[in-house]
Amino acid sequence: MTNEQIKKLCKDKEQELLDKYFGNLAKEASDLRPETVGEYTQDYPLKVEAEYKAFLEELWQQCAPEELKGTPLVLEEEKLRELMTSKAREELDAAFKDAATRTLWERITQSNHEDVAYYKGLLMEYTREMLMLMRLDFLEEITGEYIENKTFENE
Repeated sequence: MTNEQIKKLCKDKEQELLDKYFGNLAKEASDLRPETVGEYTQDYPLKVEAEYKAFLEELWQQCAPEELKGTPLVLEEEKLRELMTSKAREELDAAFKDAATRTLWERITQSNHEDVAYYKGLLMEYTREMLMLMRLDFLEEITGEYIENKTFENE
C-alpha cells in the first residue's frame, strides 16, 4: 500500500468517526434544539480517539516499515494534546460550562440550545484536530516525515 493510500484511509476513517460520533450538528441544532449537552461531555473526544487509535494499530500491523514489523505502534497522544493550544482548551472549558449551566432565564426562554450548539461545534473541531494530529504522528512512523516539518493547513 502506498503512503498516499494509507493517508487516504486514515482521512476516510477520521471522517467516518466524526460522522458517527457527532452526526449532523447543524441539523440537530436547528431541528432538535437540545437544551443539555447530553453525552457530549468533555471526555467525549477520548472515545473517538480510542476508536481511531485501534484503527491505526490495525493499519500499523499491515503497513509498518519492514524494520519495524512486529513492533507495537507508538503514538504520543499526551504530547499531541499539548500541541493543542491552551487557549483552545480554555475556550472549550468555558463553552462547556456555559452549555452545562442553564440559567433561570434560559429555562424560561428555552434558549440554552445556543450554548449547547456552540459547545458541540467546538468539541467536534477539537476532536477533528486531535484526529489529524494522530494521523500525522502515525504517518510520521510510516514515512519518516516529521510533524514539526509539516504545515497543518489542508491536512
